[in-house]
Amino acid sequence: MRFILLRNFQQMLKAEPSWFGLMVFFGAMPAIVSSSLLLLFHEEIPIIAASPVYTLLFYAAAAFTMFLGLTPTTFIAVISGYAFGWKGLGLMLVAYPSAALMGLVFGKIINKWITGSADFVHPGLKRFFDALGDRQFLLFFFCRLSPVLPFAMTNVALSRMRVKILPYITGTMVGMFPRTLLFFLAGTQTRDLAAFLQNPSYSRSDQLVLPLFVLISIAGLAMLFNRAVKRISQKYTA
Repeated sequence: MRFILLRNFQQMLKAEPSWFGLMVFFGAMPAIVSSSLLLLFHEEIPIIAASPVYTLLFYAAAAFTMFLGLTPTTFIAVISGYAFGWKGLGLMLVAYPSAALMGLVFGKIINKWITGSADFVHPGLKRFFDALGDRQFLLFFFCRLSPVLPFAMTNVALSRMRVKILPYITGTMVGMFPRTLLFFLAGTQTRDLAAFLQNPSYSRSDQLVLPLFVLISIAGLAMLFNRAVKRISQKYTA
């Protein structure tokens, strides 16, 4: 069984090298860029927070940096709690769906540009993601709930599906809100933003909740993937 799975993965990797490369790129880039931005601009954040105009511009820019994969959503959540307070949480709830919609369009464009196709070339991947199509709310909910799955990487990875906008947005918002609130509250409690983002420290309850989010996400995605595989098996053995 392991040999079959490994062989199938090798075949998928050979058929879709550019798509897998995009996953690696958008998985690593947010952490690298956000660290650089923090070193350059962390002293200006209180100045931005003091101006309503600069605050709105900050969240407009944040929507763009999130969908482009330049900054993690958790990075924006911590800054919001630290500098902007509760108005920042409200503005995030506007910036997030905006970033999600732009990210979906961006994902389709960059997939077409880099891989040369808006759809999966490997038939196994195409069948698998087609089988996931009727559980899109849960798929996006479990993807967004996990604090270890980068926002932009998920957008690019799943943009080759026939995404339905309503489950995409609702799944994104419901899934992201718990971890966003957690990082937002952590930001309100820190006094040194740069030190916290470079070496995050959480309360004991937060240290339990974050792994719980990861476990729920893994279990939920495993359930959806198992159902998709069963649907494919039933279809091709009937």
